[in-house]
Amino acid sequence: MTSIPATRAAISALKLEERVERDVKAGIPEIDRDSHTESEESLRSYVVREIIGKVHENRQTELDEQVEARNEVGIRQIYQDIRNTETVIGKRVASRFSVLAQDLKRTARELSSTRADLEIFKHRNGLTRDAVFRSSKVLHYSVIFLIVIFETALNSFFLSKGSELGLVGGFFQAFILSLVNLGLAAFAAIALRNCFHRNVLRKLASFSVLAGIGALAVAFVLGVGHYREALELNPFIASKLAMMNLWGDPLGIHDFNSWTMVIVSAIALILLTAKFFVVDDRYPGYTEITRRAKDLQSRWNGICADAIDEINEVAERTQQELSEKEKEIRSQFIQFKGSIERSEEIRCHYEEDIVKAQGLLDELIRYYQSHSARMMNRRAAYFGELLRFELDKLPKLNTTGLEQHKKDLSVFDEILQVLDETYAESIGAINRKCEAVQGELSALVGSIERDNGLGGM
Repeated sequence: MTSIPATRAAISALKLEERVERDVKAGIPEIDRDSHTESEESLRSYVVREIIGKVHENRQTELDEQVEARNEVGIRQIYQDIRNTETVIGKRVASRFSVLAQDLKRTARELSSTRADLEIFKHRNGLTRDAVFRSSKVLHYSVIFLIVIFETALNSFFLSKGSELGLVGGFFQAFILSLVNLGLAAFAAIALRNCFHRNVLRKLASFSVLAGIGALAVAFVLGVGHYREALELNPFIASKLAMMNLWGDPLGIHDFNSWTMVIVSAIALILLTAKFFVVDDRYPGYTEITRRAKDLQSRWNGICADAIDEINEVAERTQQELSEKEKEIRSQFIQFKGSIERSEEIRCHYEEDIVKAQGLLDELIRYYQSHSARMMNRRAAYFGELLRFELDKLPKLNTTGLEQHKKDLSVFDEILQVLDETYAESIGAINRKCEAVQGELSALVGSIERDNGLGGM
C-alpha cells in the first residue's frame, strides 16, 4: 500500500498538484503555521474513505465468510448423536426384530400346514416311503429339448426330398411331427403315473387311456413312415395316400428310409415318455406336495439363518454410521479451528493495513509540503507533526461471531478429549444389543418350532 504506484495513484486521484497550486494562490500554506489546512485534512478523509474503507469492506467480507462457515459446524449435534447410539440401535433392532418375527411365524404356519397335508396325503394313499423325483428340472428339460432337436434333424433329412422347399420345408415338417410326439409322450407319462394310483377305478381308467394313447402313438409312428413313402410317389396327395396305406396295410412300408423314420420316431417317443415319467414320483400328486414341503423347509431354514444376518447387518450399518460421525467430528474440529486462526489473521492484516494507510497518508502530506515549497521557492511549511488517524473513528471489524466461536472452540476441544471414550462406549452398546437380540431371536425360533410342531425337522 505504501509503494510508489499506490502513492502515485492517490496523488492522481486527489489532483494533489492542482490543489497545492490553488492553496498557494490563496496564500496557503503560511510559514511556520501550526495547524493543518483544509487540503491536508481532505487527504486524511480520502485515505480513510477510499483506502481504509475499501480494505475494511473486503476484510469484513472475508471475516463474515469465515463466521458463516463456522456456523454450519454441527459438532455438538453429531456428538449427541454418538451418545444416543444405544437408543438408536435399540429402535432399529426392535423394528427389524418385529418384522422378522412376523415372517418367521408366517413361514412356520405355512410349513406346518404343508407338512400336515403331506402326512394326510401319505396316510390316505398308503404311502410309507419318501417321494422319488428329480430335484432340478433344468437338466430334465434340457435332455427333452435335445431329443426333440435330434429327432427333428434326422427326420428333416428324410422329408426334405419330397418337400417343395427342400431341407427347410423338411425341417418344419419334422419339427411339427416332433411336437406331436412330445405331446403324446407327455400324456402317456401322465396316464402311466396314474396307473399306480391306489384307487382301482382311477387305475383302470388310466390303463384304458394309456392303451388308447399307445395305439394312437403306434398309428402316428407308422403314419409318419407311410407319409415319407408317399412323398416320393406324389408329394401333392402324400397325406391322402399315407392315410389310405395306413388303414389298408399298416405295416406295408417298403422304403428303407421310411422305416428308419418310423424307428427314429418310435425311439424318440419312448425316450420322451420315460423322461416325463421319471422326472416326478410314480405316484400321482406325491411330487407336488413333497416339493412344496421341501421348498418351505428350505425357506424356513434360510429365513432362520438370514434373521441372524439381518440383525448383524443392522449392527454393522450402525457401527459404520458411528465411525463416519466420529471422523466428521474430527474433520469439522480441524476446519473450525483453522477458520478461527484465519479470522485472527484477517484481523491482524487489517491492523497492518491501517499502519500502511498511515504511511501512505504521511507520503501524501510530504508531497503536498514539498510541492508547495517548490512553488513558493522556500522551505516547506512546518506545522508540528504530520496528520495521524484518529483510531477511535476508524471503521471497526465486527468480530462478535469470532469471540463466540473462540468460546465454542474450548468446548469442542473438551469433546475431542472424551470422543474416543464415548465412541468405544457406543460400539460396546451396539455389540451388547446385537448379542441380546440374537439370543432373543434364537429363543423365538425355538418357541415357534415347538408351537407349530417343527422341532423334529
